Amino acid sequence: MSTATGAGRRHGIGRAGIVLVAAALAACQGEPLAPGARRAASAVPTTEDAPRLPPEAVRFRPESGPGALGIADADWLAAWPAWLASCHALAAQHNPQRAAWEDVCTASIFLQPRSGAEVREFFARHMDRYTVIAREPGAPHGGPPAAVERDAGLMTGYYEPVLEGSRTRSAEFPVALYRAPPAAQTAPRAMLAADGRLQGLELLWVQDPVDAFFLEVQGSGRIHLRDGTWVRVAYAASNGQAYRSIGRWLVEQGELVAGQVSQASIRDWTRAHPERVRALLEQNPRVVFFRELPAGDATVGPIGSLGVPLTPGYSVAVDPRFVPLGAPLLIDTRMPGSGEPLTRLALAQDTGAAIRGPLRVDWFWGLGAGAGERAGRQHDSGTVQLLVPRGVAPASLLPAAGG
Repeated sequence: MSTATGAGRRHGIGRAGIVLVAAALAACQGEPLAPGARRAASAVPTTEDAPRLPPEAVRFRPESGPGALGIADADWLAAWPAWLASCHALAAQHNPQRAAWEDVCTASIFLQPRSGAEVREFFARHMDRYTVIAREPGAPHGGPPAAVERDAGLMTGYYEPVLEGSRTRSAEFPVALYRAPPAAQTAPRAMLAADGRLQGLELLWVQDPVDAFFLEVQGSGRIHLRDGTWVRVAYAASNGQAYRSIGRWLVEQGELVAGQVSQASIRDWTRAHPERVRALLEQNPRVVFFRELPAGDATVGPIGSLGVPLTPGYSVAVDPRFVPLGAPLLIDTRMPGSGEPLTRLALAQDTGAAIRGPLRVDWFWGLGAGAGERAGRQHDSGTVQLLVPRGVAPASLLPAAGG
């Protein structure tokens, strides 16, 4: 993989341009929440059990012409604020990849688009387009191993849950959300629950263990307290255990049918088998600990791994070893539930423990039950095209390129 960082054409913008971008975009965006809303993993069967792939597992195929993706003007325009948020974060980075984004991000702050066509033309003028290709080891008979390539990967969804809660334990609110222990804990979920070592670390109390579990899966959420106030909880740490999908376990036990597992079907199963809920949840040894944040504006999403608020429907989580955080992506898949085409410009602004591989994408759908239903139904294949500044090699924007 190339280690070059100067492949892009530079026009003397330099540090002054970086400061201009950061200042202008901060003024537009307002004060963000503290970063840290990293998710644990998906509750439905995904690829989280697959081995980690080397950097050579991705190839970027250059594309030319207008492309086949029929993105609506409204979607181009709706994605523009998310792109400006990416620029805000990219301008503040302290790594060799930052310089590649200087020119295009500086140009972005001078554009105030009134139509999707303006956004589309901006990216066409300033960006090159590459199809992301996953390369997997192959072993054809009678010859040396050769890579098998594919251009489609798994698309899932996530959201920000809303739970009722309390600062004190009661019969109505018996389930604890825990703050991070002062020392790292590596014991599995069942052991932590049994030996009481988390006692005294209760952050908040909620009504249902399944709701608490899915909050861990999403990594952040909003809690409506008994006194009518709201707080936001965000990922603080984990116990270091690998995630195991409870949906996959239910399939292995013959309780659910493969291909029909969703958050809704898991919830239905737990309602029908309340006596087995604890055993189900303990199949996943991973525990997520939380920290409390101000509730903030309910219209502003949680902070993703890039350090900017996520935009419902236009922010996605990726594997940053293969897709640069902050980058614009042209994604072609299907809308969860309806199966209608979902073809949009989206921004790579988050990561997740289950998001492994060049073509693994997790869509952020927003706040509450409606977003949760959409996220829970998303489980489809899709293609990804990466947009990078004109003349910049995609590989040079990945972390390994910076040493």
